Amino acid sequence: MAELEQGLHRGLNRWHALAVVVGSVVGTGIYIRPASIAQLVGSPALVMTVWLCAGSLSLAGALTYAQLSARIPRSGGEYAFLRITLGELPAFLFGWMRLTVSVGTCAAMAVAVTVFLSDFASLGGPWIRVALPGSSTGPQLEFGARQALAVLIISGLAILNLRGVGHAGRFQAGVTALKVAGLCGLIGGVLLWGHAPSLPAMPPGGDLPGSPGPMAFSGALLGAMVAFNGWASVAMLAGEVKEAERTVPWALFWGLLVVIALYVLVNVAYLYVLPFDEVAGANSASHPDAPSVASRAALAALGPRIGAILPALFMLSALGTLHCNLMAVPRVFYAMASDGLMPAALARVAPTARTPAVSILAVAGVAALLAVVGSYDRLSSMATFGNILFFALNAWGLIRWPAGRSAGRLRWIPWVFLAGSSWLLVTVIARGSVEIVWALVMIGAGVPVYGAIRMLRRSSP
Repeated sequence: MAELEQGLHRGLNRWHALAVVVGSVVGTGIYIRPASIAQLVGSPALVMTVWLCAGSLSLAGALTYAQLSARIPRSGGEYAFLRITLGELPAFLFGWMRLTVSVGTCAAMAVAVTVFLSDFASLGGPWIRVALPGSSTGPQLEFGARQALAVLIISGLAILNLRGVGHAGRFQAGVTALKVAGLCGLIGGVLLWGHAPSLPAMPPGGDLPGSPGPMAFSGALLGAMVAFNGWASVAMLAGEVKEAERTVPWALFWGLLVVIALYVLVNVAYLYVLPFDEVAGANSASHPDAPSVASRAALAALGPRIGAILPALFMLSALGTLHCNLMAVPRVFYAMASDGLMPAALARVAPTARTPAVSILAVAGVAALLAVVGSYDRLSSMATFGNILFFALNAWGLIRWPAGRSAGRLRWIPWVFLAGSSWLLVTVIARGSVEIVWALVMIGAGVPVYGAIRMLRRSSP
């Protein structure tokens, strides 16, 4: 019989864990983000520098988490790390962030799947449109085929996870293999059949900056970090991974190396086949109606027939990332409930499948609600900021934790990760966007909630 920890079944092997790392990172960002990065830094060399810096910082993070996972191979990942290294309040705030800010990632990916699906078949307009209170001409809530499909996708993946972590792991391995094969096919097709453009990389009179300042470079690095986000998901599943103290660090290290190689190669392919101004002018906040940089590169190298394949690749990428989040995030709430920091029902385990069934249903329910009423861009920005904040806290926790000082030659890695994460936090906060302010407010609101929970625990018999 496989080993059980806290009632959960260790049904994930090293290949499942590797699939979670790669599958949670390789989403839709790599097909879209290079455009906004090019706009900020203004040259092909700096674009590649940004992606290499983001990959190096993410690898430092993965190695930091590998050290933590080897010593604390528990479900909940960062929650368990923070509880042991920094104490209960930071750990609770991490879980609170996952509940209030970061669950939106699941909703955003479900909406993205329906957006790409609409490229194959028209989903029509909303069936129901309700004006929000306060203004008849203001924002409206809509429900139609797009929202219904997002809810159905989340529900279907939740049911799959309820059946057992082994079923979920095999599904994730299959989806990850398909989307990595698709990305490799895109890279190979562009490099083999494409040709370098005859136009200059930077046309005279272009409006792109020649030498970006620190804030612009930091903004570009943050955009690349968004595309790398998700590798920490496997740590949340450690309580269900076989030989987690060895398997999770292995998956983090090799998974990030695979992703870095894919991301560098795909950017080389974009910059090889497209003039730089076309990369910078692809779909982004500045050019919302333009095709994605991936679409432009594929069409330039492979012709218009590829247009029917790309939406399927994008949809598969979003689906894999969504499933990783639905696998990993419920384990945080399960671990918190087991420690008395959330309702005890969230620690309930299905008797046959040995999965945290109530936590899975709770996360799926919140994600489905946000898929109907939420905003993709705003939720994604808030979630990314929350993740970077707790990246820095986990690195600091490992540095100051006595058991973490025995890493020998690897002791410098958490310092690099802490420095990089802190720099990103400072520059992001300095920009003062509405999303970051709201993220700080929502995370801060967890402090009085934690105080109330402690008072209830003290007063209970």
